[in-house]
Amino acid sequence: MIILLLHKRSILFFFGGILFIGISFGVYQLAAHPEMQNWVQKKLVITHIKTDKKVAALTFDDGPDPDTTPLVLDALKKHDAKATFFVMGKRAEEHPDILQRIAAEGHEIGNHSYSHAHYKKYNDKKFLLDEIRRTNRIIYSITAQHPQYFRPPGGYLSYDLIDISKEEGLTIAYWTSIQDSKDWVEGKSAERIAAYVIKHIRPGQIILLHDGCSNGHQTARAVDLILEELKQEGYSFVSFSELMNLEKSE
Repeated sequence: MIILLLHKRSILFFFGGILFIGISFGVYQLAAHPEMQNWVQKKLVITHIKTDKKVAALTFDDGPDPDTTPLVLDALKKHDAKATFFVMGKRAEEHPDILQRIAAEGHEIGNHSYSHAHYKKYNDKKFLLDEIRRTNRIIYSITAQHPQYFRPPGGYLSYDLIDISKEEGLTIAYWTSIQDSKDWVEGKSAERIAAYVIKHIRPGQIILLHDGCSNGHQTARAVDLILEELKQEGYSFVSFSELMNLEKSE
């Protein structure tokens, strides 16, 4: 199986029968790592939990952002929902007040690296370890929370990344593949983002959103729409840790 990650300009093509898409703001892994199923089975990588209860986890990447994150927090507060924010250490340093608000309002904070560097840099074990540890220190210094989960930038996975995360006491927090909302697409409306998430919702899913992208205002509006509809359908939204604890209790 092939792993191919594309960077920068938007590209769409087929290679070996597999469809790959390059996106403008970062790097995404679209072909699964050959060990993915094994890692998921061993709970080294979390993509969902098995439950019949109408519960799911909203997760937000690439923040904190001074324009978008407060709007997302407002929507979560309005609907009494909890979420997990996978923050970049660099942005957390720049906006400690927002990180403090995330923690104060009962949301979970995860590690999303310090700089969200190009994926090739994470093949350097020293660089990877520094990115993880530096961000953990920043999060703890601002919130007194020790992150339990690491979401690798772009979803990039490798044997070293799995091993180092495990050694650092972190579980890889992925997302449910069908719930990559692609809210980062420039100009994608809140209504489209919300409609996609609502259409594909199932119990135990982990939903991927971004509070640190240029389309973030649409994401914030989408959160309000998602919660409005799915709470009426009986869904509740919890942090990543709460979702994991639910699976353990069943």
